[in-house]
Amino acid sequence: MTIDKSKCPVCKTHDTVIDDSKEMRKIECPLCGHYRISREQMFCDFSVSKHLLSGVIRNTWETTGKEFEVYCYKVDSMESLQKVSPVQIPNGSDVPAKANLILRHLQRKSTYPGKIITLASDQNYSVGFCDNKYEFVFCRSYLLDLKVIENVPKPLVGQISNDYRITPSGWAYLSGIGADAAEQGFIAMSFKPELKPVSDSGIYPGIKKAGYKPLRIDRKDHNNRIDDEIVAEIRKSRFIVADLTGNNQGAYYEAGFAQGLGKPVIWTCEKNQLEAKDLHFDVRQYSIVTWEIGHENLKDFAKHITQRIEATIGHGRYAIEE
Repeated sequence: MTIDKSKCPVCKTHDTVIDDSKEMRKIECPLCGHYRISREQMFCDFSVSKHLLSGVIRNTWETTGKEFEVYCYKVDSMESLQKVSPVQIPNGSDVPAKANLILRHLQRKSTYPGKIITLASDQNYSVGFCDNKYEFVFCRSYLLDLKVIENVPKPLVGQISNDYRITPSGWAYLSGIGADAAEQGFIAMSFKPELKPVSDSGIYPGIKKAGYKPLRIDRKDHNNRIDDEIVAEIRKSRFIVADLTGNNQGAYYEAGFAQGLGKPVIWTCEKNQLEAKDLHFDVRQYSIVTWEIGHENLKDFAKHITQRIEATIGHGRYAIEE
């Protein structure tokens, strides 16, 4: 085994432990996390921004515990990278989305409420897909302004602290904008009969496997106006799954409403429609989980739904009897 300490081939800034004993070189970087990279790609330029690739690698390691494998076909375009990312890659100026990823990082590190976590900017800016440590500090300040995190001062006066913890308001936010949020995933999609298999064999089992209760409004008994019921259920949900197949206007509206509340949106769409770029330009930058009709295809779709939910907000506690 050959172990060499040199610069990370992705971020190119941090000293890294490299195990090059196999075809896929194993990298351990304090910024990017643990990943594997092919010998071919090791010395080639990337066609995507290095900080975005670093963000995908770090979030893959933190949310799934698996090492992201860097091959040429995964980094030949932003579209390719978005398809393999376990979390949605934020737009460059989307400070709230980047800050939310930083907050989720703190949540994963907090083994109990009130735990103090060291959050050094130079080793953690990849968590929020930030370009550098200065952008990370800017996004962290946004969380401080919202009072969802707080800085914990060092014992000595004047000593700068990198220690932070999630506030009670932050824990309420993480539970789904308020402590009364249910372990529920709201499904926003067309009710056309031909999409029933997508719901029944894909989205429903995908949400259940992630530990949440799936809810489609047409399957709930109620006496209220349906639009009032939709708004109420989205408010109570931890997240929503929005299927944009057919450019369903209701799904767009419900996803936008959920985002306005700060709730995560898992985007899905029929594969051919996405490849034809037949979606509104406002959502094309998101990482969208695609589906195809067919028993095995929908089983695979359900698996990816589960993975995306767990990578975004973690596994839920809702147990459903089959």
